[in-house]
Amino acid sequence: MCIHDIFLLSNYRCFAMIAKDGSNTCNNNEDSSSCNEPADENNRQQEDSVSSPLDFMRAFSNLGSSWSHVLSEYKSVVQGADGYDLKDDIRAQNMDEGLTLLQSMVHDAASVSEDDALSWSFHTTPLSDFDKTIDDVLLSFLRWSVVDNNKSYQENKYCHLIGGVNEYDNEKQDINISKAFRRLTSYMHWMKSVEQELVDPPLTFESISPSLSTFSLHVTHDSCNRIVWWVNLGKADLAAFKSQSPKETTRLFVWIAHLLFLDQGAQQMGLVVVDDMSDIGFYDYMTMLPLQVGISVDRFLVSVTPLKAKNVVLMHLPRWAEIGWNLLSWFLTKKMKSRVTVVSSGDDDIDTLLKVVGGFEYIPVDFGNYKGELISDMVAEYRR
Repeated sequence: MCIHDIFLLSNYRCFAMIAKDGSNTCNNNEDSSSCNEPADENNRQQEDSVSSPLDFMRAFSNLGSSWSHVLSEYKSVVQGADGYDLKDDIRAQNMDEGLTLLQSMVHDAASVSEDDALSWSFHTTPLSDFDKTIDDVLLSFLRWSVVDNNKSYQENKYCHLIGGVNEYDNEKQDINISKAFRRLTSYMHWMKSVEQELVDPPLTFESISPSLSTFSLHVTHDSCNRIVWWVNLGKADLAAFKSQSPKETTRLFVWIAHLLFLDQGAQQMGLVVVDDMSDIGFYDYMTMLPLQVGISVDRFLVSVTPLKAKNVVLMHLPRWAEIGWNLLSWFLTKKMKSRVTVVSSGDDDIDTLLKVVGGFEYIPVDFGNYKGELISDMVAEYRR
């Protein structure tokens, strides 16, 4: 996971996905233990030795890669985050008109061949699990394509929280149908590329729950109704996560991505990510995912999903992660950097979280020692 729009879920997760460039590849149906190299003592010592930018850049050679390769991959990933507008793009002024136009484009694309008809039937999309329809998916891409007037990415008149919310012109929406269809086509191609991983068994919460149990993960809404994705890596069972198959990992992130982008709050208000990285070491982090799975999921989140991130909070960064952020921030636009809130050790983390989500009642109880009062969340609802 990485930057989407900013999706800095965190930037470092890009590393975790591409750092093992020289590692052995494996079949998606194999056990992932063959994809992750043993954590020998020399590699683990890198966690203590990464104390400067030069150490950080050199450390990737011990993972079978190089800083130049990591940086090149990082840049290529973020290029597709925002999509693009063309002069002759088809536009609409309201959602009803936009939906009709997008439905027509989908119909034309599905009419090309039997294979295309199957792809555009959305048969791998977990619609029933979320009680959604194909039109709901189309609307999520349409809302992503609407021009957002919140250029500052700070609190605004519609929301006092850090990052604000999406700002649309209620009188005259500028919906780029062509841009939505380009993004939707990328989505369809990506889903087709992992079709075999998603159909057997069908993608449901029940099927991904064992994999999900390895993470400390919550999905909630804040006081502005933005969707909030909470991840506490310090509480994750990394050994269990690494032991699962690449297929299980792919299915997990695809299900989570749909939970996020099919949510009304995410579509209309935006996404917030809170990532607590305390107690996570450099080597463990960089070897979380097999290479091909990491890059695939990374590009899905960055260049395919219709999500607009308003703020990403990076909490309690280890020294190596602070160094990584400082290096990467040189290559981010002002727009992207404005969407990131870094909470260092010693900072008033509770005060920052209150400014991010709006109150203790919006912080999950078991996310960390933040005096949270929220007992349930969207993921917990599926566990019942």
